[in-house]
Formats: sequence, C-alpha cells, structure tokens
Amino acid sequence: MKVRLTPLNIVSALSIMVVIGLIVNKNWILAPANAEFKGLFIALGLLVFFASFLCDQIFRKFIPTLARLWMVQLLVVILTAVFVFVLKVSVFG
Repeated sequence: MKVRLTPLNIVSALSIMVVIGLIVNKNWILAPANAEFKGLFIALGLLVFFASFLCDQIFRKFIPTLARLWMVQLLVVILTAVFVFVLKVSVFG
C-alpha cells in the first residue's frame, strides 16, 4: 500500500488534532462562552474525521492517478467550505 498525501488526509489530520486538543486542553480552541458545547465539538470533529477518511478511501479506489485525485479532493474540500460558509451566513447572518 502506497502512502500518498491528499487534501482529505490533511483534513483528517487537522480534525484529529482539533479533537485531541479539545480533549487534552480545556481552553485551547473554545471561547469561554462555548465551553458547554465541548462534547458537541468533539463529536463533530470525529464525524469530520470519519467522513473525510471514508471519502479519501473511496476516491483512491476510483481515481488511480495522483494528479486527478488531488484535483477532485481539492474540489470537494472547497465546495464543502463554500457550503458551510453559505449556510453560516444564511442562518446566522
């Protein structure tokens, strides 16, 4: 099995880093007003990790070349970020 660095691998690593940071240190990421939602943020971080890991494995199975894999995964990450931004602006805007 080849080890290939892809955008969804980077997202997985960052989400695990955030979850571990939330578990280990109480005030590393959260503002004091959001401290009661720590469990929710941990669950969302784990959900992001599992979703990105699963999508990465699916994309690796169906897209053989590394250049196309990077393009498709970057497109997924960018579209997800735009969707979250639009959702945040429409709900909290």
